[in-house]
Amino acid sequence: MLHRGEIWRINGARERLGLVISSDVYNSTDVPIVMVAEVVDESLLRDSPLAVTMGRWVVMPDRLSSPMKKWFTECVDVADTETMQRVGRALCILQEI
Repeated sequence: MLHRGEIWRINGARERLGLVISSDVYNSTDVPIVMVAEVVDESLLRDSPLAVTMGRWVVMPDRLSSPMKKWFTECVDVADTETMQRVGRALCILQEI
C-alpha cells in the first residue's frame, strides 16, 4: 500500500517523482489513483513561492496530479513530519482553506 508522506518514482505518461499527499484511508481503498505533489531535483527548481525543500529534492505543492497506483514503481524516500506540515500549509494557501 502507498502511504501519505512517501516519495515514489512514477512511470506513467512521463517518469517523475511524487510525494503522496492523499490520506492513508483513501489510499487503502479500491480507488485506482493516488494524489501526489510533484517532487523535483533541487537543480530543476523553477520559481515557486510555495516550494518545500527536502534535502536534495523540492516538493512542488502547486504541481498536483492523480496517477494510477499501478504506475508507482519504487519508494525512494519518506518525508518527515515538518516537511509534511509545510506541504500541508502550502496546499491550504493554494485552496484558500
